[in-house]
Amino acid sequence: MNMVRVFTAILLAVLLVHSIQTRAEDINYGDPTASFSSLGVSRSTDTTQINAMYGTGNSIYMGGVNVSDKGDTTARGRFFHVTDGLGYSVDVIGTKDSLMAIGGVIYKIALTNNIMVFPMLSAGFTDVDVQYTTRNGYWGDTTYTHPENDNLIQPGIYAMYAFDNGHWLYANPKSTYLIKAKKWVPQVEMGAGYMINDNASIGFKIDYTAESDLSQENTVAWLQANYYF
Repeated sequence: MNMVRVFTAILLAVLLVHSIQTRAEDINYGDPTASFSSLGVSRSTDTTQINAMYGTGNSIYMGGVNVSDKGDTTARGRFFHVTDGLGYSVDVIGTKDSLMAIGGVIYKIALTNNIMVFPMLSAGFTDVDVQYTTRNGYWGDTTYTHPENDNLIQPGIYAMYAFDNGHWLYANPKSTYLIKAKKWVPQVEMGAGYMINDNASIGFKIDYTAESDLSQENTVAWLQANYYF
């Protein structure tokens, strides 16, 4: 029992120090290169998303899971390291039928104290199990799975306005080029965050995918809540 109390006290002390240090650095939580720790939940019309992030020094570890109302699950893990505004990351996203892994770089450019832009460039691969059905007449249909993979390049830019009281607005246009398919998939994410106190925010984001040879036009809106420590 004493060991449990000691461990709990140490853990609370570490979290308290980390929280004080984070607030002392005057972080805007909309900055994609900022190092902090948080827990968050988001909700669209049919999917719940849970995210966790742990920042220690220049390194940031992130994990998340999306669960649709139908039970479909998407998991994501990310490592991010940033030094003097220059960051690099490794990102893995997977479902039961697909896997995507990308590595990228991002650079922070402060145009003013409130306006920042972050050019981004990523490259990686995607591997998807595609189901095909063949007609066999009397014996019925046969469905089989064939893996398809491709390499990709994804340029983009993250533009952000940071309010002096900690709120933020952002837009993140990007486009993914699939090398084998020789096609582009344009996308835009935009959103905002509102600090309700020093440790919590609410916000929204909109994910838009344009129609292309590889994608249908689609818009998904999310409501978000995050706690920072």
